[in-house]
Amino acid sequence: MVLENMELENIKIAMLGTSGAGKTSYLLGMYAVMQTGIQGFTLAAQDMDSDLELTQRWEKLISLEGEDRWPTPNAATIEYYKFDFSYGYRPLMGFEWLDYRGLALSDRSTEQDVSDLVQYITESECLFLCLSGEHLVNEITPNTVRELKSDRLNQFIQQYVSVKKNPSLQKPFPIAIIITKYDLCHHRERDDIISDVKKLFQALFTPNSGWLVMICPVSLGRELCDDPNGGKIIPVNAHLPIVFAIYAQLRANNLKLKAQLEHQTVAVNALKQTNPIVQLLKASELEEQTTQLQTFESEIIAIEENMKLLSQELQQASLYFNGSEVTADV
Repeated sequence: MVLENMELENIKIAMLGTSGAGKTSYLLGMYAVMQTGIQGFTLAAQDMDSDLELTQRWEKLISLEGEDRWPTPNAATIEYYKFDFSYGYRPLMGFEWLDYRGLALSDRSTEQDVSDLVQYITESECLFLCLSGEHLVNEITPNTVRELKSDRLNQFIQQYVSVKKNPSLQKPFPIAIIITKYDLCHHRERDDIISDVKKLFQALFTPNSGWLVMICPVSLGRELCDDPNGGKIIPVNAHLPIVFAIYAQLRANNLKLKAQLEHQTVAVNALKQTNPIVQLLKASELEEQTTQLQTFESEIIAIEENMKLLSQELQQASLYFNGSEVTADV
């Protein structure tokens, strides 16, 4: 359900990962899957040329064989993509996506693209941390931290906290930890991999920390483990991180609306309890506030219907809030 006459909300999503972690390939796979859609939800680039570019790059990925099928590492430029997340082709939320060179994670803060990346992160409503499954083939070691640059990723998260307020129970901050190339480590027990990931980002799983975290394995195809240059490409779980980001934003909006509804209800009840003369004098104010109550209630119903549909997809992922495992709910 999408309410009429509501201004489209636009959010920013930042995906952090090293060079070769599969950020661009993931973007292409996610977009291809969401163009077809799940549960009536679809994704479309706001710019027709961006749509054409992403589609052509995806076609190259699935039709070619050999090393040429894979996107080359990004140059020093930063690319921005803007999308509409829709239900029944009716835009529900817009979001901006940043694609950048992974080596920026290792550069000094004086480099322009590093500065731009930090600025973008501090303006984002959701972070995606991209970990390549090739580094999780075996139990993690101190060397894994260097390979994944998880220490550097933790530093970027700290940059966000230093600029914005700390996440809280009332205003949690969503982070999706995406294990790309999961076909390379799928032989391990999933619980063991999740345990390793939690060790790499311990602060995100501490009690009462206010972080809403999803750990999600994704792959462009199970055959790629044995044949990366010729295996069939069929994305697995590619849609889940963006579903999580939209769900988390709807959840935040819902909490805010419920607080406004409660405040407005108190105000309306206070007016109704005044003497008849005061009620008569403030009749227009009471009518306006009552109308606002109905608007809040309608918006909450619409948001919760969309959350319910999205939460069904998120049953496949591992979610944590304040360090404890939870299920997506409404």
